[in-house]
Amino acid sequence: MATSKREVAYEYLREKIVCCELKPGDVLDEKGVAADLHCSRTPVREAINQLVEEHLVQIFPRKGIIVTQISLSSLNDMLDCRSLIEPYLLHQSMRGLNDEKLLEFKRIQEQRIADRNAAADSSMRDFDFNFHMYFAETAGNQYLTNLMKTLLSLNQRTRFFSSWDDSRILESFREHIDIIDAALNRDEEAGVRAMRNHLEKTRESYIRLFSGHVQNYFA
Repeated sequence: MATSKREVAYEYLREKIVCCELKPGDVLDEKGVAADLHCSRTPVREAINQLVEEHLVQIFPRKGIIVTQISLSSLNDMLDCRSLIEPYLLHQSMRGLNDEKLLEFKRIQEQRIADRNAAADSSMRDFDFNFHMYFAETAGNQYLTNLMKTLLSLNQRTRFFSSWDDSRILESFREHIDIIDAALNRDEEAGVRAMRNHLEKTRESYIRLFSGHVQNYFA
């Protein structure tokens, strides 16, 4: 199926925002994006409307289109939402989980731990995003899947912008493996514990970030 101009514009802008090429607070130039993509402003405007729905940009009268700021409050809200819905998604996905897919996720994390490879992924090949979205998509609830994409986009932006400590990245790999092992055993209780532990460790890492230099840049 051919990709529409709106989809091209959306992926182009989302990549720039998530990878922080367009940083929090930057003004988005709709006309310039249309010129870059050799298209009219209509598909760009449609893509921007989708990004507004996902809380990645905001439209302000007389100011223009602004890339949404990131705050510790917004990150805490995001993690509160994830703590509520991800155990449910894990429960709903259990029957549909594919062991080969889970083992592939585990192999990737184990290899990166062995290599101590904590290098950042691209937004399109972001393990953390794809891993958590797998459970949401397998659960099969389109509204929760869309909500998870919005929540995880904020998570992505923060990780791509900030200089994460390698030890925290490797720790998160181990947390993913705990979730995978529970899922492979179809042990929902252990999976929920592992998921909640992962989210709380993530929250702690955000608090450390905002106690340092990051708070001087973000809202």
